[in-house]
Amino acid sequence: MELKQKTKVSSRTLAKNLNQWVKIQVIERKVDVQSGKYPYPVLYKATPELTTYINACIVREKIANDLEPAINETKDPLCLLDTIHAFSQVGFLQLLTYIQKNNIQTHEFAINIFAEFAIWRYYKQFIHKLIDASRKIINDLNITQLLIEQAKRQITIYEVALKTYEKMEQKNA
Repeated sequence: MELKQKTKVSSRTLAKNLNQWVKIQVIERKVDVQSGKYPYPVLYKATPELTTYINACIVREKIANDLEPAINETKDPLCLLDTIHAFSQVGFLQLLTYIQKNNIQTHEFAINIFAEFAIWRYYKQFIHKLIDASRKIINDLNITQLLIEQAKRQITIYEVALKTYEKMEQKNA
């Protein structure tokens, strides 16, 4: 009832959504038969995964808010774009791990929810803020030099990543 009042959605819609969230193990549902109340109150609690997600949201919001000062300092929107892509990659890998760990390949709802909240939503937010910040310093940008610097960064990143992945493969073999 408390959720219904706060969300202002119908009981049917709320129940449907809560059941789906329980099904994909984002929240836990417990019927409180020991409360002495009837009908028995139904209690919902965030799972550790949801708590982790919420904490990640807080960090991502701070990063999004820091994009403009960062671009003013670096004058390099491609460096920040690389960071945004790295966040998206981490979100994508978390999604794959979640699907694999919980065996939810056929739960389209769960996959879409996690993709929306772990990847797409923040990617869009970061990109919009990066574009806005870049527009403010557009006359200070040397696009060719930015591309050269990005290529150098990527070579280093890929070399380190390759060594790391090869070590991981050796451990798993």
